[in-house]
Amino acid sequence: MTDGPNEKKKKVAVACQGGGIHASFSVGVLVEILKAIEQQNKAKDSTDRKRFELVGLSGTSAGALCALMVWYGLAPKNGRAGSAHEAIKGLEGVWKTFAATTRTERIINLLAYSTFMAQEYEVPVLGLNAPVFSMNPAGLISQAVFAALPLLKVREQYYDLKKLLDEACPEFESIDWEHLQTRLLVGATEVVNGIETTFDSDRNMPNQGHKHREPTVKQRWRERLPLSLGGVAASGTWPQFFSAKEVCGRYYWDGLYSQNPPIREFLAGVHPQHVPDEIWVVRINPQQWSEPPQSNAEIIDRENELMGNLSLNKELDFVLTVNDWIEKFGGGLAEKKKVKVRTIKMREPTAEALRYSSKFDRSRGFMDRLRREGEEVAREWLQHWPNVGCYPEDAAYWPRPRVY
Repeated sequence: MTDGPNEKKKKVAVACQGGGIHASFSVGVLVEILKAIEQQNKAKDSTDRKRFELVGLSGTSAGALCALMVWYGLAPKNGRAGSAHEAIKGLEGVWKTFAATTRTERIINLLAYSTFMAQEYEVPVLGLNAPVFSMNPAGLISQAVFAALPLLKVREQYYDLKKLLDEACPEFESIDWEHLQTRLLVGATEVVNGIETTFDSDRNMPNQGHKHREPTVKQRWRERLPLSLGGVAASGTWPQFFSAKEVCGRYYWDGLYSQNPPIREFLAGVHPQHVPDEIWVVRINPQQWSEPPQSNAEIIDRENELMGNLSLNKELDFVLTVNDWIEKFGGGLAEKKKVKVRTIKMREPTAEALRYSSKFDRSRGFMDRLRREGEEVAREWLQHWPNVGCYPEDAAYWPRPRVY
């Protein structure tokens, strides 16, 4: 497809699944999307380029970290506009900081990753079964371990996500909310009352009413809260390692348990002119497997993947259902906009080779390999866009479900 200079750009929202270190793939994808935006801005008079505008980002857990850094780089702050170049720099910088860098961090990473692998393959560690190494985050052992990390010269940014975010986003309080062009949604799970929570940049805007209206029927177990760095940190709080994060008097765990990542908020209660034309989902967890899981490692891995995928698919099926209603009934729905959902995913051999344990492998080499694949996949995908597939078919590695 070619767009003339007077044709409107497609409004695109990019949604990033959580998946621990596997989100290195998302880093590569997002960098290529930002590079495409840079190229568009340099070729304003071109009549044969593909045109899109990034109007929204969404993420959960590690996907939230990726989405935040892109959004932060694009956001206007301290009287100056953001840019795709700034977003790339920030995203790459925070991901390098997140990797095991020092000698001590590399040793700790190797020990932690090996312990997870031992648990998957039911191999005793130091004569003990691996599950013994699972600790209560609020217990004395966990507290002693975290207290010892600074003495071992482990960087605080390595184990404290809030510290990492504060340093990566030093001008967060200076963001010009009124003139934001890109929306950010971050998914988290409120654990005391069981509320599905989205931290939404629109809730920070002083005049958000002109964009979004509150639904007439309140969703009692869903809520939108103002975006904060604490909310992003809460989105990545795995209960196996960290106590629930407190935000505004409530306590949160990883958004994996509710939305992975938030999608519906891009449509619900939103004026049609602000609804994206397309939602691009960066899928970390494979939708399909080549065969039923058999080993302990395979079962643990597939269980975790399904936990994240099924919540995502419900969000995406909501979008498709609304599309069907618009087409079938028209009438009062005529003012609504149909939204295309597309998937950007890992190559099949890569997805099959990864395991739950590798989501915790913070070695630079592993992270760089996944990032390079993200860049390659996204570059090829963008070359063919918009002549690429749509959800649900493009989420699959095979054309139809296999029968056993």
